[in-house]
Parts: sequence; C-alpha cells; structure tokens
Amino acid sequence: MAEGNIRPLRCGEEVQQAARLESAGYPADEAASLETLQTRYTAESRLFLGYLKNEKLLGFVCATSTNADHLTEESMHTHIPHGETVCIHSVCVDQNVQRQGIATRLLQEFVLQVKRSFPEAKRICLICHEYLIPLYTQAGFVLVGLSEVVHGKEAWYDCVMEL
Repeated sequence: MAEGNIRPLRCGEEVQQAARLESAGYPADEAASLETLQTRYTAESRLFLGYLKNEKLLGFVCATSTNADHLTEESMHTHIPHGETVCIHSVCVDQNVQRQGIATRLLQEFVLQVKRSFPEAKRICLICHEYLIPLYTQAGFVLVGLSEVVHGKEAWYDCVMEL
C-alpha cells in the first residue's frame, strides 16, 4: 500500500467518516456513536489522529485523558484536561486495508503526539480483546490483565505504556 498521511482530524466531516469506520469495525454493542466521537473530538482534537490517503480517512485513533491510572468506565465518557493518563478508546482501520501496518503506524504517531503535546501524561492505556493483544504489545504496550470494564459481550484486557 502506498504511504498515507497521519494527522489530526480537521473537521466534523472527518469525524463523521471516523464514525462510519467505527460502525463498520466494531460490533453494534461496542461501537462509539457519532455523538460520542464528536464529544471526544471537541474535548481534545489533538487526541484524534487519522490515517488518510488521497484525503480519504482509512483509519483513526482517538482518546481522552483522565487522572485514573487505567481506563475505567468513567474515563470512557469523560475527559479531564491535563490528566496523567491518556486513554485510547478506538483504533480502527477500514476493513479493506487491514493488516497492512496502518494501525501500527497510527499507534506510533499517536505515542509521539502524546509525548510532544501532553507533557503531563505519564502513561497511555487502552483495553482490547484477546486477539488484538499481539498488535498492542508489538507497539510497545504491556498487557496488565483482564479489565474491569464491561462493554459489549466479550472480555477486555488492560494494556499500558508508561511514558
């Protein structure tokens, strides 16, 4: 695949494109709504990066921050400016271009963005399903264990990257 461009999303239309990717990439009981994605974008747009090729959004990562030391149910619905923990809520890639390194590139750039723009951040946390643990550990996250978060039918696992 030709190289795409990774950058913060710039407008509401790109958030709508992200919502379409989210709906296609997650089961209905796990996918964030357009409203939730818009709220996260409005709260801190620098934590919403997209992978674009020819201005088409093919993947994105979005997050909020919290003062908790891990991702919690509450942190999925709130943003605490200057929080010590950045919580990734979605890493989503268009199904037609998955397994081409886009998620890894997004995560790498996201970590750099957090280090550059959020000096108060001490860690980046996320939850994932078991089959995605290798993706995140290869990107530098450490598996902590089973998450307390209940979101959908499948179990979630906590992963963390200390900064």
